[in-house]
Amino acid sequence: MGIVNSLLFDAKDEINEVVLVPPLFERDHKGRSRLAKSSYDFLFCKPNLRWLFNDYLPIGAAKSILYFSPPEDPRISVTARLKASLKSGSKSVQLGDSKYGSANLRFQETPVNPSNFFDVRVSTQDETGVRLRGCYYDAVRGLGIFGTLKPALSDDEDDVPDATIGLRYSTPAMSAGVAVNPFAESLKMIWLVARDGPLTAGLQLRDPQLAGALRKPGQQLWRETQSRLSYAVAYSPAGPAIGRGQFTAALEVVEAERLVMSFLHHMALQRQCRNPFEKGDIAGITNYLDVGLQVATSLKKKNKAEGDFHANSLRLGASCQVNKNVLLKGRVGTDAAVASVAFKAWWQPSFTIGASAGFDMQTRKPVFGFVLNCENYGNMRYERGQRVAYGGALVQRHVALPQDLANKEGKGLLVRQEDLDKEVPYQSRILGQTTNQNSFVL
Repeated sequence: MGIVNSLLFDAKDEINEVVLVPPLFERDHKGRSRLAKSSYDFLFCKPNLRWLFNDYLPIGAAKSILYFSPPEDPRISVTARLKASLKSGSKSVQLGDSKYGSANLRFQETPVNPSNFFDVRVSTQDETGVRLRGCYYDAVRGLGIFGTLKPALSDDEDDVPDATIGLRYSTPAMSAGVAVNPFAESLKMIWLVARDGPLTAGLQLRDPQLAGALRKPGQQLWRETQSRLSYAVAYSPAGPAIGRGQFTAALEVVEAERLVMSFLHHMALQRQCRNPFEKGDIAGITNYLDVGLQVATSLKKKNKAEGDFHANSLRLGASCQVNKNVLLKGRVGTDAAVASVAFKAWWQPSFTIGASAGFDMQTRKPVFGFVLNCENYGNMRYERGQRVAYGGALVQRHVALPQDLANKEGKGLLVRQEDLDKEVPYQSRILGQTTNQNSFVL
């Protein structure tokens, strides 16, 4: 009996060192409406770079986003967006005249699979100010239908509503779709994208003037068409899930006018934890680093008097989440150089405040920005995937493995190649994804 008590006592007193794995700073609600849009516009790391370059990096503006959903029924959510320009005066920074606000009421079938939804947006920016939108996608058959309507409230009989009705066929291997305006009897877009392993390719024809182009044979028809045609190819070996957390390099030709090269890499890096307020059993902490680059150049020669380089641009951005509370971001490019810091309080509801400062290359003046976000719905997202490399099952804290302790001693984080490819080869490289049944659909 004494031996058993001694063993229990020793096991109880033994302290396992742990590695902190904080939740991602942003919750996964930005891609929930992607099946109501063209797949071409969501692939090739386009939205990923837009989030990296813009989120928490406002230039001369104060922004606020509020997300609310009742705990009793998470199918309902309300999103409010507020934006006001900032005027930099001689003594202080004050709100400018340009203000924008919108409110969005959304109902989705299930919070886990948000592809089927209906929402109403009221805005102060658009001329009509009202937008109705809906989407239904059948994951078994791969077929979906979506639509958008902006009612025309003008007395002009020739003013038709801005509407879109689209049909899509989307699977993990390909996506094809078409969208029309039924009131104007016009074609708005056609897209086709396909994926084979790490390669993704696609094309999109937007707002083609086919009625007039069909009357012109041969080269004239092709010229009319290619002025509206965009096509792209991307290499992304990170895995089959769509959205954030991937390594992607892409090339795109935009309507025969611009060539755009894009690159994005999301990494989970482990470092030693040097926070004096943490407990003594902390062996390390995981940080999330995002690096993105986008370069655009004109494909058409123009006279210097017309401005040769107005279509050329470059943007380089980086984001580092230090822990669950602090996010550092920076962006430099031909338009501006901006840096920001954001702090998140994981309460219920949670609050995020951020401040940015930079230099506007066009106006040659310093710029400032502020962000205030608040939300009360959605589970915290954790980096998940590797069963051995970063812990058996990643939660906010997990027992430190031998390679974690080696990293603490300054030997670096050692991960065996066979551990990366064991059992779930793709999941070990997908970081920060909510893998529901539609996460792999193009």
